[in-house]
Amino acid sequence: MIDPILHGMRRILLAGILAALAVAAVAAPPAPATAPTPAESAGRVAKVQKDADQFALISGRGSAQVCKAGFESLRRGALRGNAVDQLTLGALYLHGRVCGRFHLARDDHKASLYLAHAAIQGRLLAMPAMAELDVRRGRALEANVWALAYLHYAVPKQQNTGYPASLLHRTLGMLSAAQNKQIVRDTNAFILRYNAGIEAALHQQAQPPTACRPRPVDAHSRVPLLQPFSRIHIAAMHRALVLYLVAYDRDGRVQKLATLFAEPRWRDARRLRRIAEQRRVSAAPACDAALRWAFLPVELDNHKYRISHRG
Repeated sequence: MIDPILHGMRRILLAGILAALAVAAVAAPPAPATAPTPAESAGRVAKVQKDADQFALISGRGSAQVCKAGFESLRRGALRGNAVDQLTLGALYLHGRVCGRFHLARDDHKASLYLAHAAIQGRLLAMPAMAELDVRRGRALEANVWALAYLHYAVPKQQNTGYPASLLHRTLGMLSAAQNKQIVRDTNAFILRYNAGIEAALHQQAQPPTACRPRPVDAHSRVPLLQPFSRIHIAAMHRALVLYLVAYDRDGRVQKLATLFAEPRWRDARRLRRIAEQRRVSAAPACDAALRWAFLPVELDNHKYRISHRG
C-alpha cells in the first residue's frame, strides 16, 4: 500500500509545481526595454544618413556633396561584397546619374562588373539588367545567358510570359544559327557553376522577415493599370521592367520613391510610378526606423502590371 500512496503524492506534488510555474510565468512582469548603447545610437544615426545620401543620388535630387557621399557609401559597400549595394551601383552606372553638380557618367564596364557580382549572389534583378546591357553592347551569347538565367531563377514555371519572354525574344534574335546550340551549353555551364551560391542566397532572402522588413499585404500580383493607355502607349510600352527604390513609413505607406532602372525604355518608369506610389506593405509600429527601404520591381505586360516579390 505504501508504493501507490507515494506514487500519488509525487503526482500531486508535480502538478502543484507545474501550476505554480505557470502562474509565475503569467504574472511575471515584462522585462524592461534596455536603452541603446551610445555605439548603437551612433550606428542608427549613421545608417539614416547613409540611406538619405544614397536616395539623393538615385533620385538626382540633392547637393553635389550629399550625392557624392551617397556614391562613396555605395562604392564601399559594393567593394566589401554587399550584393544590394552592387546591384544599386551597377544600375546607376547602367544609365548614369546627374545629381546637382555631381555627375556619375554611364560606364558599361563598371555596370557589368557590379551587376554580375550581384547576380551570382542571388540578386535576380541584376540578371535582366545584365541582359539589357549586353543587348546594348551587341554581345549576343552573354545577353542570352543572362536572359535564360533570369527565366530559370526568377520566373515561376508556366508563367514565362510578359517582360521575361519579350527580353528572351530580343536576345534570341541576335543569335546566329551556329550560336543556337552553344547558348544551351553556356547557360547550363553558368547554372552549374553558380547555382549553389544563388540558391543559398535565395534561401536566405526567403527567411521570415524581421519586424522592420516590409512585407506585401495584397494577395494579387496582376491587375489592370490604374490609368487607361492609348493604343500608341500600349504598343510603345507593351512589356517593360522597372525597379524602384522605395521608403515605407511605419504604417506601410510610400513616403519616398526613386527609379533605379527601367528597361527597355526609361519612360516606362514614369508611366508606372503612380502604381508604385500606391503600394502598401505591412505596418511596423514597433520599428525603431522611421523609414524602411526596399526594392520594388514592377513589370508591365500588355497594359497590366505585375509586382514581383523576388529580386
